[in-house]
Amino acid sequence: MDSTEGTAGTVWQYTWKVLVALILLAVIAVACVALSGWMNDSVVSLSGSMGRAKDLGTVGQYFDAGSAVFSGIALLLVIVTTVMQRRELAMQRDSLGKSQWELHRSAETEMRKLHMDLIKMAIDDDSLAKLWSYDDSIPAEQVRQYLYANLIFSHLLLNHELHVIDETNILGHIHGVARSPIFREYWVASASARALLNQESTEYKFGQLIDSILQQPPDPPDGLRVA
Repeated sequence: MDSTEGTAGTVWQYTWKVLVALILLAVIAVACVALSGWMNDSVVSLSGSMGRAKDLGTVGQYFDAGSAVFSGIALLLVIVTTVMQRRELAMQRDSLGKSQWELHRSAETEMRKLHMDLIKMAIDDDSLAKLWSYDDSIPAEQVRQYLYANLIFSHLLLNHELHVIDETNILGHIHGVARSPIFREYWVASASARALLNQESTEYKFGQLIDSILQQPPDPPDGLRVA
């Protein structure tokens, strides 16, 4: 079931509950009127006459407690209906908020996929690769390497945003690519483009994380590691 059907179902459930509450309230009101009439007739019958009943006191005084009970029941139903309404409205707002977030996330994912597709096309075609903002003096082979490095960065960023890979593993992947001189060259070449990003964006903050790792000395080859 999609979010639209879920919202419609929630509205229908709320409407049905309100109708049931109103019907119950109407039934109780009618029952109160009928019961009051029956009790009045009973008092008159037991007293023998209306005059005798009046001598015993005002008829309404016999039923002050009953009226208070009925008023309490009616007030309780109103409170229950109000609470149900607020709860249903909160559920609807939550459902709409989740739907908007999901639509935004889906659109963002599709845009990143399009970005990756464009880079793949540029990797396969040198004439398309020239449209990217790298220095024209850079050899075509190196441009393709830079474009592939951009794919690696986009892949890591997407996994980070979608929480597909936990932060520890993300850091491990970044340290791995940081050992590549080509990736480091690409990162320096693309610094001006990253500087234009919104500093509150996830991409900018992720880039700052990679900056902090690349500022560290690269790990030595496995064969030269000190035990």
